[in-house]
Formats: sequence, structure tokens, C-alpha cells
Amino acid sequence: MTMTGVERRWISVVLPSFLDPSAGGLGLEPGEVDFVDGALTIYAASSPPARLGMRVALLTVMLSPLFIVGRLTSFARLDPTERSAVLARICGHRLFVLRGIGVWLKLAASMAMFRVGSVRARTNHDSPTGAPPTRLRVALPLLLIPSAEAL
Repeated sequence: MTMTGVERRWISVVLPSFLDPSAGGLGLEPGEVDFVDGALTIYAASSPPARLGMRVALLTVMLSPLFIVGRLTSFARLDPTERSAVLARICGHRLFVLRGIGVWLKLAASMAMFRVGSVRARTNHDSPTGAPPTRLRVALPLLLIPSAEAL
């Protein structure tokens, strides 16, 4: 079973809202990332409880302005900066359930973004040669422990 059309619209509103347009940063081009397709890929690979959790998370976020901001409006009617602020408050909420909802959706958004090669290139996520990063060898001091006979 896949998500309904309403839930797909919710995905297209919620997941891009993790990127605050006023904060600069990654700066996605319009249409560069298909958040709906990315979220549906995660949804299809999830267990039934995780699928239910994703649906509940989307519904909770869409209704969140009522209990987070105290305004009788939907998440979709907020401006993009307010959406990011509401999601930040959800991700930092004192209730574990709300924090979990925020982290679950943030994970879906980041996985959808990192499916796109141009986003990975801008973040230097992929090493250009494909080789693992080199690590410096650090010499650790050797402590000699005297034997029991020497004491």
C-alpha cells in the first residue's frame, strides 16, 4: 500500500521545510530534489509499524501550528521561515515522541537530498577519488610496567 495523494502533498510541504531559506546554507535549486520520491522509497522499504509512524508523523507536523505555535492554521499555510522554526521546535521538544517524529522526518529529508549527485558534490560527501580518507598515524607512548619480581 502506498501513500495517498494528500500524504504526498504533505511530504512535498514538510520535507523541504527542514532547509530554512533565510539561513542560506545548502541552497537547493527548485525541483533539484524530489522529496516525494525519496520519502516513498523509504516508505516502501519500511516495516508496517514504520510506515504507520511516517503517516502519523506527517499528520502531526501538518497540525503542529495548533499546539506548537498556538495558531489555528495548517503547516502548509505558514511561510517557509516559520515552517523551519516549527520543525526546529519539534526536533528539540521536551517530549520524546515529538522529537522522534522530527528526527524521523529529518532523516527522510536528508536521505532524499543525498540521492542527488549535485547535492552530494556541494557537500563534499563523496571523495573525488573514491579512496578512503587517509589518517595520520600517531605514536603512542609506551609505558613499561615493572614485573612483580623487580619490586
